[in-house]
Amino acid sequence: MASPLTLLREAALSRRNLIAFALITAAINGMVIASVGAWLAQTYASHQARRTSVQNIADLIYERRARGGMVVSSLRRGAELEELRFRKRAYDEVFVEWNKRIQNNVLQIREVIGVAESTMLERQMQELLVPALAEMDGCLTRGYDVRLAGQDPLPVIEGCRYALLHQFTLDCAAGFTDELYRLTRLSFSPFSSQSRRETEASSRIVRNACTRSAELTAPPKPVAPSPPLAPPPASPAGQPANAPAPAKGN
Repeated sequence: MASPLTLLREAALSRRNLIAFALITAAINGMVIASVGAWLAQTYASHQARRTSVQNIADLIYERRARGGMVVSSLRRGAELEELRFRKRAYDEVFVEWNKRIQNNVLQIREVIGVAESTMLERQMQELLVPALAEMDGCLTRGYDVRLAGQDPLPVIEGCRYALLHQFTLDCAAGFTDELYRLTRLSFSPFSSQSRRETEASSRIVRNACTRSAELTAPPKPVAPSPPLAPPPASPAGQPANAPAPAKGN
């Protein structure tokens, strides 16, 4: 049987071991929690940056489309030149903003889903969406120039099928931005990087959304020369245009 002194020595040793074990465990837990917390914060910040890039691309596409539609609306209505110039100037500002910011946003998207996977969607944007926006730009610019020359812009707008292009860019942009948004979903799993299969599925959806109708793929009809705009009605000789009509006698 162990003596009381031996038991006391063993008990003191056990206490020291327990204290050392508790301290080491607390230190390891603190480092693990700090590391995991930092990784979670970095993952969430990266997710927010990716979503911001997708939102910026969507804003650029839809604002360019909407501003172009406003210019064409003024052309169709035969609005005053002051209104037309104002809307065209706003459209030009969006056009410059598109060319200034689009590449930066694309590079951020490339970081989101990887260079190899993003190449497919980048190519589709350049081959399917951007040409439609360029056609819209050329169409409204030609109509604008014709209007400034004092001619009717409607034959130009109808000849380049602006209404169909306007709807096509809406459908194509919706498919493209929706898939980008889906591919940038938040996940805290370290093994949740986008697979090539997911990217290919998104690519098929975008291609279907950006498939042109038969009307858009057909050759455009030749545009007849624009007639001059009708002049304002002439006032009677010797009477100002805004003069009130003479009162009738009783």
